[in-house]
Amino acid sequence: MKDYFHPIICLFALNYLSTPLNGLRQETVNYIARYMDVRYDVIDNLRDALKTFEAQITMTNTGSKTIPGKGWSIYFCHLNLLEPEFLPSVEGAVLENYGIRFRHTQGCLFMLELLDNFQAIPPGATRSVKFLSENFSVSKSDGLPNWYVASEGLESRVILSTAGESFDFVGDFDTPNKWKRYDFITEEAEGHDRYDPFTPRVRYSMNQDTKDLGSANNHLIPTPAKMSVNGKDKISLQTKDWRIFADGNFSYEAQYLAERLGINVIATEPSSGYIKLTKGKVEINIPGRQRNSPEAYSLSVDPDNGLIEIRASAPAGVFYGVQTLLKLMDDDLNVPHVTVVDAPRYAYRGVMLDVARNFHSKEQVLRLINIMAMFKLNKLHLHLTDDEGWRLEIPGLEELTQVAGRRCHDPKEEHCILPFLGSGPTSNAPGTGFYTTKDYQEIVRYARDHHIEVIPEVDMPGHGHAVIKAMEARRKRFLALNNVTAANEYVLVEANDPSVYKSIQMYTDNAVNPCLPSTYRFIYKIVKTLHDLHKDISPLKIFHFGGDEVAKGAWENSTACEQVFGNGFDIADTKILKQLFLRQVANLTSQFGLDLAAWEDGMMESGSTPYQRGGLQNKNIYGYAWDNIWEWGAAARAYKLANAGYKVVMAQATHLYFDHPYEPDPLERGLYWAPRYTDTRKTFGFMPMNMYANADVARSGDPLTKKDVCGEDLDGCIPLEKPENIVGMQGHLWSELVRNRDIADYMMFPRLLALAERAWHEAAWEEEEDNTTRQAMEDRDWERFANTLGYSELKRLENIGIKYRVPPPGAIVEGDILRTNVAYPGLTVEYSLNEGESWCQASEPVLLRLVKSTRILLRTRGANGSRVSRVVHLFTGATVNSGNTLYPMFALVLSIICVMFM
Repeated sequence: MKDYFHPIICLFALNYLSTPLNGLRQETVNYIARYMDVRYDVIDNLRDALKTFEAQITMTNTGSKTIPGKGWSIYFCHLNLLEPEFLPSVEGAVLENYGIRFRHTQGCLFMLELLDNFQAIPPGATRSVKFLSENFSVSKSDGLPNWYVASEGLESRVILSTAGESFDFVGDFDTPNKWKRYDFITEEAEGHDRYDPFTPRVRYSMNQDTKDLGSANNHLIPTPAKMSVNGKDKISLQTKDWRIFADGNFSYEAQYLAERLGINVIATEPSSGYIKLTKGKVEINIPGRQRNSPEAYSLSVDPDNGLIEIRASAPAGVFYGVQTLLKLMDDDLNVPHVTVVDAPRYAYRGVMLDVARNFHSKEQVLRLINIMAMFKLNKLHLHLTDDEGWRLEIPGLEELTQVAGRRCHDPKEEHCILPFLGSGPTSNAPGTGFYTTKDYQEIVRYARDHHIEVIPEVDMPGHGHAVIKAMEARRKRFLALNNVTAANEYVLVEANDPSVYKSIQMYTDNAVNPCLPSTYRFIYKIVKTLHDLHKDISPLKIFHFGGDEVAKGAWENSTACEQVFGNGFDIADTKILKQLFLRQVANLTSQFGLDLAAWEDGMMESGSTPYQRGGLQNKNIYGYAWDNIWEWGAAARAYKLANAGYKVVMAQATHLYFDHPYEPDPLERGLYWAPRYTDTRKTFGFMPMNMYANADVARSGDPLTKKDVCGEDLDGCIPLEKPENIVGMQGHLWSELVRNRDIADYMMFPRLLALAERAWHEAAWEEEEDNTTRQAMEDRDWERFANTLGYSELKRLENIGIKYRVPPPGAIVEGDILRTNVAYPGLTVEYSLNEGESWCQASEPVLLRLVKSTRILLRTRGANGSRVSRVVHLFTGATVNSGNTLYPMFALVLSIICVMFM
């Protein structure tokens, strides 16, 4: 008996020891994750004037077992603070009626914790929790995915119903109370959200002033300074043995062109039938274009002599001449008889890619560099660090990538940082990832070859949650080795600092202390590493230190700061501490001969007053002017910085933030804190040298007058006194909601092409003071641009695998006629009368036979026909089918024909 019971007792003991104290086992957590259907619904954004909205979480047991009422929690990311009357206090927000408590961990991550009175969920049963949240929520993409269930001592699991990018678990925004942000009048403020989701009728009206010209008509993006097409003569690069001959230092550019055309580079200049890349001065004296630019070029196509010549004084100019030549070719490699003389508007034409919030692989970055080169963009600003991640290997500081480069369920953040932004409990992309030094150098080298400068950003002193946690993990590692000196070498925060603050992104621990010597040791280490990584490839020119959104209250009780400034100093005066940080970083980077860059608020006191430029040793300091919400009184910041001697990159959120939606529709992904939406036309219409003329509407959609923007006396709109300090423009893809390459494509394209147009080409209408005249001129220019997109450039993008946003169509029904249009002429509109079973082209007005009320589905097909827009619908009074007298059987035949000829 003794021998018989021994193994049973052992198995029982092992089973007991493997069961956590809360009584749950792993299979229970797995069951909850699989069978507990979670739904998130916004109930009402317009409930009151207190800037809160009501939402609901619903949990339904779809399985056959009871879900226990204790021992597990749900973690999820929410872009707005839950129960702001109570959170982010450590006590949490107790909702006694529902038997739960909400806790705020950090950033967007919250925990739904079960109380003793929470009831188990039997099969088929539901538990709902209503709660309040700050601000408003009007988009499906606000519902960050990959909620997960956790239980102490067990592995966490993603709740299946919330996984992926479908947003099926987020309820529809099907009433104005859900899709509008606010509607209130108080003694302090008045606000009414003017925006409703666009209907096909609204889009039809918006698209009406864009005529279909039938072709791109040799127009290019970006627009050259001068281009003349000389008759109908062409050169066909398929008709003879074409070659490339290059003199000067243009061997790379020659090889680049040869690979794209499939022809050879030769060493001896022939008499005809060749493309010549030659060194020479390009004379250009055109308003709005740089004179003596190394990026200037001329291009001539001479069919009579069988010669194509690209001339420039430097490789960058030849490279851009090559890009223009490639754009002029049709599908059969025919090139028109043209002459082009061209130079850029700005020396700085940039794209900012946020790889910190969600990681973008090396391959994605190289792909972006290719596209930037096609459209003559020349600065790649990599946002390498933020609260949610550190993405670059720094030898000697392994925790930066081992801890801050990983996200997982680790409440103490000792082995990774928390799974922010819907990345789930395990260390997978895109929450986890980093560039090795080899990866980074490959990016720098590839960018150099495409005449693009890489500008690395390490965001401090705010936005430092990830790096602070990494350096704390490093400190603990060395303390365990009894190496106190090494432990304290790169500490970024003061131990036991009682300062209380909350950043805009809901972090209470993300401010790097500017009063610690170890802070600057750390920055020196980072700058030196970056300097060395660039040195033998493309020397580092600009170090971007971020500097934005430091939370009010950071460091106000810091003993270290009291010691720096002396007793009695008002440490709550954050602007002095920010200025200290700016000066220290400026001095440090100047040792390497670097220029310095930061977001505008890193160079400004509270408000809109720039710090004095004198005393900062860097030759150039770049301010990126981004926060221009018109009604907030910040419109003049860019010009103030320029007038104060800073170099200014125009980065205005109202026009140049590509993380915002294309339309005010709940189905369009994006944040919407600046404008409610930014379409391609808005980016196209940006006027960097006529800043205040860009102020069209407030965030609410209300029209703005100049007094609304500049004040009663118009003194809030200071003139630009030093226009030479506006050095360029930049578009931005912040990646809080960008979790894969397809999403990145959708958000960037085709808005990036409008950015390229404005950064390279100053349109005549930009300086026109009369609003009516300017708008008419801009409309004609947009018509040209939109036709070039639809008939040419989108096809090129699709050919290289770019999944740009295909715009939904506009449509109206007038009597028996269905009329359609699209934002980019050249794309095809399709309609369905049978709920999508079959689709027909609507290239001409469609005659409809009225029989009964019908819902018409509509979509746009992309340039190459392989992709379509999201489907929209239009209700008619009474319609059934296309044609003159279509009866049901013939309607079926028509549907088959429609499918056959798609």
